[in-house]
Amino acid sequence: MEQKTLEFLAKHRVCSLTTILPDGSPHAAALHYSHIEAPLTLYFSTENTSKKCQGLLNGEVVKGSVVVGFSEEEWVTLQMDGNIQAIADKAKLEEVYKVHYLKHPNSEKYKDAPATIFLSFTPTWWRYTDYNIEPPTILSSE
Repeated sequence: MEQKTLEFLAKHRVCSLTTILPDGSPHAAALHYSHIEAPLTLYFSTENTSKKCQGLLNGEVVKGSVVVGFSEEEWVTLQMDGNIQAIADKAKLEEVYKVHYLKHPNSEKYKDAPATIFLSFTPTWWRYTDYNIEPPTILSSE
């Protein structure tokens, strides 16, 4: 992924995550995210009772989409399609905690709550668009 895109991800904190539910319908939610760069993976903390988790609780990998950048002042956006799954491995969770709570320290108070779950999103396609110049800057995985 382009450095400009990684800097954009590091700067922002909130995204829209869309998952596919077991009945095939999409479900979108606004969430805080954290990420690692290699391989690019986004992490989300949520509750296992949330609608977005309905198709993820038994180890399933489902299709999902993420959008970062909604500001009419900034005019930059990053769209990604990929795969999402719940993180069950305890060793992996310890690594995720370090990344996620560094970016979102106020979320750590939910770490040991019984319903807290972490999801990972790995993009298979992405598109970064900067509308501040003409023509817009478009970077993508294609």
